[in-house]
This record gives sequence, structure tokens and C-alpha cells, in this order.
Amino acid sequence: MYVDVHAHLIHPAFEGEEDAIAERARAAGLDWVIVNGLEPVSNRRVLELCERHEGLLPALGIYPVDAIARDIARSGWTHDHPAPEPFDTDAEIAFIDANAHRIIAVGECGLDRYWVAEHAAEQERVFEGLCDVAMRHDLPVIIHTRKAERRSLEILQALGVQKADFHCFGGKLDLARKAAEAGYYLSIPPVVERADSFQRIAARLPLDRLLTETDCPYMGPDRGERNEPANVPRGVAAMARARDISEDAMASAIRENFRRLFGR
Repeated sequence: MYVDVHAHLIHPAFEGEEDAIAERARAAGLDWVIVNGLEPVSNRRVLELCERHEGLLPALGIYPVDAIARDIARSGWTHDHPAPEPFDTDAEIAFIDANAHRIIAVGECGLDRYWVAEHAAEQERVFEGLCDVAMRHDLPVIIHTRKAERRSLEILQALGVQKADFHCFGGKLDLARKAAEAGYYLSIPPVVERADSFQRIAARLPLDRLLTETDCPYMGPDRGERNEPANVPRGVAAMARARDISEDAMASAIRENFRRLFGR
């Protein structure tokens, strides 16, 4: 009865283990794992992987840093991971549109002011284009909003987006409440075991607005260890403790929220 709404199984950390990880998720009690794409290569690999496993559901998107890859000055990139490879974002939006019948959601998409503070207008243009695809096909959007939570909420409401999940929400609690009041969902990763900020969201937001994710291979319950969907039950248990309800009640509520948003 568990679900993971945001997993990066197409990631170098899982290379060659994708099928085994899908099997471990099923053995851990997960009904569904949504596998999110980020750019052309991962989007196509997501579709291929999900075709092999009944419990994996594909979501195609454009990560906000990838959305501005053509504008990033390589010489000024100072992060400890490679700068994203440029591609035609409009062509990729068209690809996602053409394959909307094959996916459960549009995402990962959204805004990021943490890794790259510049080129906000282009990030917003791509985000809005993907929201348009989602709305035309009656699909939810799974959004990244790091250091841009308020602006992301403004865009969703201005466009009239009805179905959205704020993945791994890192903003203030009052803004999380506003997102929930607007009818959107917030998904919490297993790091909630040791993260007070996620425990507060789990405890204080309406139960019918909460979902679970992994954001794997990141955001796991054990510091320094690779995360994977099989850890979702630990996240649910931590959320239940924060809320002072039973694990079964927590899991059942999340499963119903998933059914309501994604129709499964």
C-alpha cells in the first residue's frame, strides 16, 4: 500500500541495478513508483524502464537547470557536478506532449534558484510550457521549487493548474500551508526520519495533502547511504510518529491521496 511519487531510477548511482531496485520496491510493499525524467536522454530511458515493470510509472519532464543549459556559461560553472548538456527545450516539450498518453505525470519540472540564480525568465517559460502540456492532457505536474517556492506557487495559480505535487518541499511552513490550501500536494522523502523540517510538514499539514517520495538516490533515511524506493515504509513510519497516528493510518491516507491525484 506504499507509493513513491518521485524517484530517479535513471541515475548513474543505479546503473545496471534498475530492475533489481524495482523488484526490491515491490517486495517492500510499494504499489507504484513514479520514475521522473529530467532531459531528453533520461526521458527516453524512463519510458523504456517503465515498460519492463508493471509497478513503475513514467513521468517526463525538464529539470529547471537543464531547461537553461544553453544559457549557462561553462567557464563560470563552479559546482562539483558537470554542467548540463544543451538541447532544444521546445523540441523536448513537443516530445513530452506527443507521448502524454504514455505517462502518469509531467515532471520533474519547475524552478530552481539554488544551483543557478540567473536566466529566471527562460526557466519560467519552460515551466509554463510543461504546465500547459499537463493541463491539456489532464495530467498532474511534479515540481521542483528549490529556493523558488513562492514564485512556483504563483505560476501554478496564475495558469490555473489544478493538479500538482511539490516534491521535496524546502520552503517555510506557512508557504507549504498555502500550497495545500490551493489544493496541491506535498511529497516527503525518507530523510524525514532525521529532518525536523519535513517532520513539521508531516505533522501540521492536512493529512489529505501529503504524499511520499524518495528523490532517490538522494534524501535517504541513513546519512551518506544511497536511497531507493524500498525505504518508503521508513518514511511513512516517521511521518506517522510526527503526526501521532498509526503507520497503517498514515499509509492508507497517502495511498488514497495518490489515487486521488494520479488516478491509480
